Amino acid sequence: MFRLLLLLGPLALAACAATPPLPEGRWTGALTPERHPELKTPVAYDVRYEGDRLVVAIVGPGGQEVPTRDVRLTPAALVFAFDEPEEGVPLHCVLDRDGDGGFAGRCTAPDGQWARFTMRPPE
Repeated sequence: MFRLLLLLGPLALAACAATPPLPEGRWTGALTPERHPELKTPVAYDVRYEGDRLVVAIVGPGGQEVPTRDVRLTPAALVFAFDEPEEGVPLHCVLDRDGDGGFAGRCTAPDGQWARFTMRPPE
């Protein structure tokens, strides 16, 4: 039994670690600030790969591209960080998979303020 676990353990870990890649292209979505839930600002996300590295840039309504960093895709979520463009506040984002191929979650500032971000795949 122990020998079987030794043989199958790495295979099980590899299967758990395998996350399908995000489709490249222009994703769409919105951001809603914590303090203004009635506001929905449209945003886009440019998703691409540089070798094995996932690269995501957030594109604001005026076309301004904001690079993200520390991008990680897990079976449950897309995680990344970026600096808010106007004040340079670092934001940490965890967007959970929503079951329809997209993501939704919060980007949180160090002081605890947050905004809800949604992300829909390219059509």
